[in-house]
Amino acid sequence: MMNYLDFDLSIERAGTQYKARVLDAPGGNASLDFRLPFSDIELENFLLKIGRPSRFLRRLDSPEVKAAKALGGGLFKAVFDDEVQRCFRSSLEIAEQQRCGLRLRLRFLEANELADLPWEFLYDPAVDRFLSHSIESPIVRYLELPERIRPLSVEPPLRVMVMIASPDEYPELEVEREWEKLNEALFDLQHNGLVVIERLEKATLSTLQRRLRQEEYHIFHFIGHGGFDHQAHDGVLIIEDERRQPYMISGKHLGTLLHDERTLRLALLNSCEGARNSRTDPFSGTAQSLVQQGIPAVIAMQFEVTDAAAIQLAHEFYAAFSDGYPVDAALAEARKALFAQGNEIEWGTPVLHMRSPDGRIFHISPAAAVKTKNKLKESKLPKKNHPISDEILISLYLQQVYLSMLFYLNELPSSHDDLNITAIVRALGIKKRRYAYETLEKLTKDGLIEKIKKGKNVNWKISARGRQVAQKLGEWIETRVAKVANSL
Repeated sequence: MMNYLDFDLSIERAGTQYKARVLDAPGGNASLDFRLPFSDIELENFLLKIGRPSRFLRRLDSPEVKAAKALGGGLFKAVFDDEVQRCFRSSLEIAEQQRCGLRLRLRFLEANELADLPWEFLYDPAVDRFLSHSIESPIVRYLELPERIRPLSVEPPLRVMVMIASPDEYPELEVEREWEKLNEALFDLQHNGLVVIERLEKATLSTLQRRLRQEEYHIFHFIGHGGFDHQAHDGVLIIEDERRQPYMISGKHLGTLLHDERTLRLALLNSCEGARNSRTDPFSGTAQSLVQQGIPAVIAMQFEVTDAAAIQLAHEFYAAFSDGYPVDAALAEARKALFAQGNEIEWGTPVLHMRSPDGRIFHISPAAAVKTKNKLKESKLPKKNHPISDEILISLYLQQVYLSMLFYLNELPSSHDDLNITAIVRALGIKKRRYAYETLEKLTKDGLIEKIKKGKNVNWKISARGRQVAQKLGEWIETRVAKVANSL
């Protein structure tokens, strides 16, 4: 596991310019006055190019990559020049000699307009590399507070509470799809007992408070819309009230609510629809407020992410985090994995805001770590005394679920013949929501059931063809059972 030395860089307003000051670093101290190398219009154009990812894999010479290099290279040249650059190079050498990484901790003092910029794309032209590409040079937005952060001792699984909000008057989210996407990303981690995810039945403040009273969680994962309240000078999350109308909760108020949850150490804020269409990062203010209110670390997505990228980012991050990696190292692993798969831009989407000095917000006991790793290895080994593979067993189980769903939906009364996935899972006792969703999609594709829109959600009901098939199949089963019974 990587250990780190810190390169603390403060970026401050200095009259009509800005000042970069190295507060603490292995290579000493340094300072530099600088101006932003871009006009507001140029910044807007860069952000629009970077923030609209294609659904396909990137090319090294794509417009998005060129824009990211131009933006990141310009910022690097402006800030890491003269004394600051010499200090940075020296710090890198010292870290390498000590076989450590160099963590770049950015602090923004009275320069919030610069905090909105995507510093995760810092690009060093001398080595033709984005700093965040490597686990050896993670970038974090650091906020130093007087309260000391001590790692919380836990044993797997890590418990994740998920809130998915899609109120009226805002761009509609495919709520069930977002939930299934997260389940898909964490399927094997849940299967091996490393992570448990639970979704709030309603994206309301009262539901959140009630769940926090009832259970202990380690991570709060929000999917929805964010914004900035200029009157309150704070970021807001757009959740729902009891009538599914938008309800804005500020980062300060949410942080106050979460502050007393001593086991909750991390928040993830993920926007699904147009997270950024200007220079302003909608989640930046909320993330900073949550950290100020006591959450040790917050990861906020500064751009919309594609489904494929969201799944891989979530999987790799939670996997490394469950292994006991510091939060910045776990995120670096996720960035690296995404880039290695050919995605040339979306690794820069997550922004880590942190007040933990070393990123260690949990301590997973060595015995628990060994136990879970052995469990993971065993699950991948062939069963010596089991002639039937897991793949065959799952396939047989899914066939059973397929038939059970068909017969169950066929037996519903006409007055209430459509149900959502939650009701179907509970009624049939299906082990994994992922299995239920896959089976419902297959039944829909086969023309045996239909999707029914219910506000923001989707219900399913049996089709006319499905009723015919269920009736004939039921008659055939009765005939076969009678024949077997007569032969005994």
